[in-house]
Amino acid sequence: MSRNVEFLGGTSGGAWSLVFVGCRGNPPEYDGTGGGPSVTADDDPETKVAEKPFVTSDDGARYYLQVPAVRGGGGPSSSSGADHGGDGDERRDFSRVRVAVAGRDGHASLQDALDAGKDLVLSPGIYDLGKTLVVGRPGQVVLGLGLATILAPPDGSPCVRVEPYVPGVRVAGLLLEASALPPSASKRGPSALLVWGSEDAARDPGRPEDLGVLSDIFARVGGAATDRAVSADAMVEIRSGNVVGDNLWLWRADHSALREGERPTDPAKSEYHLVQEGEFPCATGLVVTGDDVTVHGLAVEHVVGDGVVWSGERGTVRFYQSEFPYDVSPETFGDPPGTAVGYRVEEHVTSHDAAGLGVYSYFRDYNVDVRTAVVHPPSPPDAGGGIGGSGNVGDGGGGTVDGDEEPPRGRHGIVLRNIFTVLLDGLGSIGSVVNGRGDPVQNQGDLSRVAVSPPRTP
Repeated sequence: MSRNVEFLGGTSGGAWSLVFVGCRGNPPEYDGTGGGPSVTADDDPETKVAEKPFVTSDDGARYYLQVPAVRGGGGPSSSSGADHGGDGDERRDFSRVRVAVAGRDGHASLQDALDAGKDLVLSPGIYDLGKTLVVGRPGQVVLGLGLATILAPPDGSPCVRVEPYVPGVRVAGLLLEASALPPSASKRGPSALLVWGSEDAARDPGRPEDLGVLSDIFARVGGAATDRAVSADAMVEIRSGNVVGDNLWLWRADHSALREGERPTDPAKSEYHLVQEGEFPCATGLVVTGDDVTVHGLAVEHVVGDGVVWSGERGTVRFYQSEFPYDVSPETFGDPPGTAVGYRVEEHVTSHDAAGLGVYSYFRDYNVDVRTAVVHPPSPPDAGGGIGGSGNVGDGGGGTVDGDEEPPRGRHGIVLRNIFTVLLDGLGSIGSVVNGRGDPVQNQGDLSRVAVSPPRTP
C-alpha cells in the first residue's frame, strides 16, 4: 500500500493487490479479473489522513515535538499528494514533553506526566510497567521511537488506554506485547493490548474536526515469549468514533523463541519453535465498535477467530491482508467452530466501505475448510438475487465477478471491492471469497477474486 506518494516516474510490478490512497501518478483502478494485481485508487478529497508525530530540532540544543495537521475532509489542506511543507502542523516545545527511558522510568512517573497534561516520548527499549498507561487529555501524544515495546500488565489490562470523550489524541510508533497471567492473577474481563474508548460509557462519537490517530502500531501475541500461555482476547479495540488508523500490524505468533535447551520443532523449516494448537491464544486482531473509523493499511495474522470484527457505522478500510493460522483444527477455528472468517462486518451495520482486501491460508497441521473469507450484511431486498440478497453463506453463484461491475451505493451503503483469496500452501481450502461468492481455492497458488460485493442490481 502507498499513501500520499507522488510517483513521478509511474509505477510497475506488484503481486496480488496494489492500493493507493491520496497518491499522484499511480495507475487507475482495476479489479484484477483480467490478470495481474488489482489496483485500488482512492483519491477522494474527503479522505482524512494524518502523518505520525516526529521530533525536530533547531540546532541540536532545542527540541520540538511536531504534530502534523489532519489533511482532507473538505478542509483547507488537500489529502492528495505528499506534504513536505508541514503547513498547519503544531510544534510543541519539549518543556511539555516527558521523555521516557526503559528500565529507569516506571509506570507511576509516566502516568503522572500524562495526568499533568504532558506528551510522552518513549525512547527505544522494553517497558514492563505493570499497569496501563491511560491517556486522558485532549490532543495528547504518545510516541514511541525505535519501536518502543510496552508489555501488557499481568492482569489482562491493556498496555495503553485512551479515555472516551478525549479528542485529538495521537498514539504512534509502539510495539504492544501480550503477557501471560500468573496462576494467582484474576483477569479484568476481556483483554486487549490497546483500547480506545470504553464500552462502559455511552457511545463516544468523537469529533470529526479533531480526529484521534493511531500510526505505526504493531501488536504481537507470542513470538519473543517462551511462556506459551501468553494470550489476549483481541489486540486492538476502537470503541470511540472518528479515529483514523494508519499502518496497523496485528500478529499472533506462528513461531516463537526456543526455551532453554529446546530444539527447533522442524530444523529444516525454521530455527524457532513452530507454534502448535492451543499456544499463544488470541481470538481477534481488530474490534471496531466506534462510528466513522478509518484504517489505511491493516494486517491481521494467525488469530484463531475472526481477523476483524467491525460493528461501527461508516467504517472505511483501504488495504487489508490476513493470513489464517497455521496450527488450528476444524474444532478450534472460530467460536463456534467452523465460523471464523478473515473479515466480518456485523449484521446490523448499514454503511461500510472497504477495498483491497486479501485473505490467505496455509493450514499446516490440519485439514481446515473455511466456508468464506469475508462476510458482510446482505444487500437491500431490491438489490437482486444471489448470495448478496440472501446473505446466507454457501448460496448463490460462485466464480469471479465480472470486472465491469460498478460499486453499488444502495440503501445499506455497504460496498467492498477488489477482494481476493489465495491458498499459499498446506492443507484445506477457502470455499469462497465473500458471502459465498467467488471460486474456491483448493490447491497451492490458487487465486480467486470478487470485484465488488454486494453484486450490482441486474
